Amino acid sequence: MTDIKYRSLFQRLLLGFVAVTVAIWLCTLGWDIHDEKTSSKTYWEQEVKITARRVLVVMETISERPDDMALVAKRMEQLHYVGYKEKNLHAPLLQMQIWKGPKLVYASAGLGIPVTTPNAGAYDQPIKDSWVSWVEQDPGSRVTVRVAQEAIGGWLLSYSSIGYYLLPLLYSLPFLLIPAWFIINVGMRPLNSIVTEIEDRSASDLSPLAGSHYKELSPLVGSINRLMERLTERQEREQEFLIEAAHELKTPLAIIQVNAHSLVQARDPQRMQEASAGLSQGVHRATHTVHQLLALTRSDADGGDDDLHALDLVTLVRDRLVLAAQIVVQREIDIEFQSPESCMLALHRESMASLIDNLVDNAVKYSPQSGQVVVRVEEDKDSVRLMIADEGPGIPHELRKKVFERFFRQAGQDQAGSGLGLAIAERAATRNKAGIRLDVGLAGKGLAVIVEFSRTRLHGNLPDLTVDTTSTVA
Repeated sequence: MTDIKYRSLFQRLLLGFVAVTVAIWLCTLGWDIHDEKTSSKTYWEQEVKITARRVLVVMETISERPDDMALVAKRMEQLHYVGYKEKNLHAPLLQMQIWKGPKLVYASAGLGIPVTTPNAGAYDQPIKDSWVSWVEQDPGSRVTVRVAQEAIGGWLLSYSSIGYYLLPLLYSLPFLLIPAWFIINVGMRPLNSIVTEIEDRSASDLSPLAGSHYKELSPLVGSINRLMERLTERQEREQEFLIEAAHELKTPLAIIQVNAHSLVQARDPQRMQEASAGLSQGVHRATHTVHQLLALTRSDADGGDDDLHALDLVTLVRDRLVLAAQIVVQREIDIEFQSPESCMLALHRESMASLIDNLVDNAVKYSPQSGQVVVRVEEDKDSVRLMIADEGPGIPHELRKKVFERFFRQAGQDQAGSGLGLAIAERAATRNKAGIRLDVGLAGKGLAVIVEFSRTRLHGNLPDLTVDTTSTVA
């Protein structure tokens, strides 16, 4: 037996809680990154605009001295880096370009900044990704100032701020898990109490569980109680079956015992012959009863669709009629078999064979000497029907449900039997997903047993079978 690897529902719930918590944190972090990138660009655009205007004001005052303009611009650029350094902050790269009319007076030099193109003018200068720029111009002094600056932030600032979010999560997660553990543990107590109640029961205790007040557990308790009810009914049926079977076997066993004793004590040849015949009859009756009990057990066994296989009902019926030839000949019964060439169905072979055998045996046994039995397989657009009709005494309408009970025999019957034939047929029909009903037999008398299969079961991946048909089996 392979070992089953069990997984913990408690751990599943706890990990789910952790996953939700981390997912919320990641969403918050993602939103912060997005917001940081958006607000950072807006912030640096405003900064570069203010810087450009500030530089333009200074350049206007010395616009007649181009050499001084270059020196002052360089000094202002240096002050930009010094200011960030004094605050221990990362200084964004800065590029300044100053024109006096069409002439480029100053351009920043250094690594990591966009290359200045003198003939491109202030508005057509190249710019790197994640940089922002602004141009200010004074028509009176003909001074044009272009400032481009690295827009630091975005992912960089978001990465540096991860600690701001990560540390509170790491610190608070244990304090979140402890209440979560307690809540889940308490929440699962009603389920654990159901498990404990079932474990504490004896094997024979199939009484229903107490109802649950929780709507999540109520369907589970209801399903268990319905299972208990079915098991109780089955157990009662099995106990009843054993009692009835023991009672039914008492008669043939008593016959065997009496005749065996008579056979041992008898001295008269005629008496010995009578005892021998009685003994044979008792053995035959006991054997028949045992076979019927076994057939009933097989037909009553639980089976699913996996037990059903593609079979030709016509071929199966014909084969069972051939096996019944001995009793047919003894009673001089004429059996007429009417059927199409073939009729494919998904069937359980053993139970269907038992169904056919019992119905044919009953029809032949209860028909008058030299009577007629009709076996018919017919189909239409909705269903397939197997009918076995005889000319016997029939069954009154008020007893047609009662005769499907085990060991029930109609009063006044001359034929020996165990009272199991129709019970076996009913259970076999159920196992083959069919219904069974009783009707009037041939010429308005006798009994007709009709087994009906749904038409939908005729279709599917069933193999084609070649069937040799014969209309009559005598």
